This record gives sequence, structure tokens and C-alpha cells, in this order.
Amino acid sequence: KTWTGEFWKTGTGGTVWNAFTYDPELDRVYIGTDNSGPYDPAIRSPGGGDNLFLVSIVAVDAKTGKYIWHYQMNPREAWDYKAVTNIQLADLVIDGKPRKVLMQAPTNGFFYVIDRQSGKLVSAEKIGKVTWAERIDLVTGRPVEAPNIRYESGSVTVFPGPWGAHNWQPMSFSPSTGLVYIPYMQVGTRFFKDKDSPLGGLMIEPVIEEEGDGKGKLLAWDPVAQKARWSVDYDSMWNGGMLSTAGNLV
Repeated sequence: KTWTGEFWKTGTGGTVWNAFTYDPELDRVYIGTDNSGPYDPAIRSPGGGDNLFLVSIVAVDAKTGKYIWHYQMNPREAWDYKAVTNIQLADLVIDGKPRKVLMQAPTNGFFYVIDRQSGKLVSAEKIGKVTWAERIDLVTGRPVEAPNIRYESGSVTVFPGPWGAHNWQPMSFSPSTGLVYIPYMQVGTRFFKDKDSPLGGLMIEPVIEEEGDGKGKLLAWDPVAQKARWSVDYDSMWNGGMLSTAGNLV
């Protein structure tokens, strides 16, 4: 119901290739799904639709595989964003109350804290340079998007680009510090339509606009306050995975 047209011919995506997390307390598996294909939703699903389960976390019963809930980061995805980055489980005290949450920093540049019992969004904030959306509406769980973000009225520059603000390289969570350590990247992309493009009539090219673009960093993120505590800059964009130890090493 969330796809339109002959989507079985023109639309694909949402494959699963990295993020599986097992929750022994609730006996559930959380599965992260990836991007659309082709990127342009006007071709993939003409007439609208959120296109489930692209860029989503899906919770299923570990014994039966039965669907329990889902949360979609990017309804009607159009930029190669994906939710296949690793998923961390934690018990956090939020507004004075203990919450069983899962945490993810998908490629779209927001850090999400989700109640893993209900699948409801707790909080979401930008971890760096993000222009495709102003914010995530905490009531609906949906992004408040920028104009022309699906390049329907001409070319548009989007941060982060398809490489993501965080990709498949693992982030880590330290219960002792309460911080999440994220391999952050900052690079944008210009999207524009071209009938000769092999990407279903869409062209993309990387964009460097200002200092910091094309670079990466190690980012220490507070998931309760939803803000950075410290960071270490890198000379290049591409990053390694993170490990945090009980001896307070990252």
C-alpha cells in the first residue's frame, strides 16, 4: 500500500546487508534496511507513497519471525540513504525515567534514540552537516524536509551525500562514559536529472562547499543530551570502525 504504479517493475531496494541486532531481554531481532532503487521516486513509485520498508529498522520476534514494529528514517527515500549502520542497545535514563532503547546513526546524518519495546521515537538530532531536513518531528517521527529535496524542480545539493555522515563502519557505546563513538564523515552531493544517466535518469556528483567538507572525524556523542561532547578531526573522509573498552580507551 505504500508503493504506487508498477513498482514490481520500476522499484526495488530495502535490502538487508549489515545491521542485525539481537535483544536477549525482549527476544527480538532488529533489522536495518537500505536505500531505494532507482533513487528517483518519480520513477520508482510514481504517484507517491512512503515505500516501506526502505531505510527502516524492523523489529521481529526472534522465535517466529513475526513482525512487531518498524521505524522508517526516510519515507520515500531519494538519496541512497540507508539504515544498515550498526544498532546499539542500551538502558538510558531519559527525563528521569529508565528507558530500554536502541540507538542508530544511519547515513542520513541524524542520531536516533528509539524505544525498543514500542518502536516509538524518543529523540533525533543532527550529528553534523545535514541539509536535507530541518529536523525530525518527535510527534510523527517524520522528517521536516527541505524544499525541492527530491530534485523535482531542478538540481539540489544535499548533505550528507550517499556516502553518509556515518556508513557501515561500526560505532560503539561505552556504558561507563555513557557516550557513543561515531566514525563521522562530511561530504555532500549534487543531484540532478539527466535522461542519459545510467541511474534511471539521475546524475550525482560530490560537492565540497566549505572547510570541513571532504573530511572525517571521531565524534563522541551524548545520546541522552543529543549533542557532541568532543571530537578528533581526520585528514581524510573515509573512516574506520570504533571500539570502546572498559579501560576507557577508544
